Amino acid sequence: MIALAMQSDWRLSAFLSACCLFAGTVVLPSYAAGHPLLQPIFNMLALPAWVLAFLFAAIAVIRFLGRPPASAGGADALSAGAAFRDQTQARPPVSAGGGSAGGKTTAELGRAASAPAEGPVAEPPPERPPRPTAWSLAVLDQVEWKRFEDLCCAFYREKGIAARTTVLGADGGVDIRLFQDDADASRATAVVQCKALSRPVGVATVRELRGVMAHEKVDKGFFMAPRGFSPEARAFAAENRITLVDGRLFLAMLQRLPEKASARLLALATEGDWTTPSCPQCGDKMIARESARGAFWGCRRFPGCRGRLPMRRLVQEETV
Repeated sequence: MIALAMQSDWRLSAFLSACCLFAGTVVLPSYAAGHPLLQPIFNMLALPAWVLAFLFAAIAVIRFLGRPPASAGGADALSAGAAFRDQTQARPPVSAGGGSAGGKTTAELGRAASAPAEGPVAEPPPERPPRPTAWSLAVLDQVEWKRFEDLCCAFYREKGIAARTTVLGADGGVDIRLFQDDADASRATAVVQCKALSRPVGVATVRELRGVMAHEKVDKGFFMAPRGFSPEARAFAAENRITLVDGRLFLAMLQRLPEKASARLLALATEGDWTTPSCPQCGDKMIARESARGAFWGCRRFPGCRGRLPMRRLVQEETV
């Protein structure tokens, strides 16, 4: 009941506080007066009733002070329960891009969990783009971050390399581990980081991958990012045995595969809803929402899950 009150509108906590107060001051004393033999028991129950009344009153005050402000149209903010119903009914749009959560760090997930209450659902949700029949830079750019990780892992497997993705949540700077040690099949020989960002990857993020390589005692690292890398990141990678794979290079690698293998990867990458990002915390598909700072992706399970991602703009279709 306390957990429900913490996630619900402040009015529920105020109502529960009033009920406990009424029970402790009216109901229990009335029963105690009519049953002298049971009076010690009723007196013992009165104290928990007072404690619960104070606790629910405190929760009501906290929820009241922390409620979101009214929207620009002047309507009252939705309660948490109404907001959750809206999220489960809304269809997630896809034109704003797949979000960017590849290579999730503990700090990034922490910021997502502590983000403020979700805003209204962005409208109107556009149609899902048609399923492509060939690889292109635009296809790689539209693939959502989790599907992009799965695509990269499947690519290495098509090349005959044992590969495993990490589980959802803070991944410690590694999305995929490669295993090519014939003497010890369980020892990772290379690590792969994937980032579907809306901008080129900077040198600080590439340095993090180098730190992971040293920690896991692997000599090779691969960084895959459709939007490419900054000049500083490229210089650092060249000195530290890190292979950078941007969108153009990955596209060429996919197109050089045997026709059937390339088709299998395209089918994997574009199956179902392949553009709406997955929540980095629970894995469910997200919903486009609006806030005072612009549109963002929010988890459809809010308030049970507070995962959120920034929007990313799609690159224009290019002929390669």
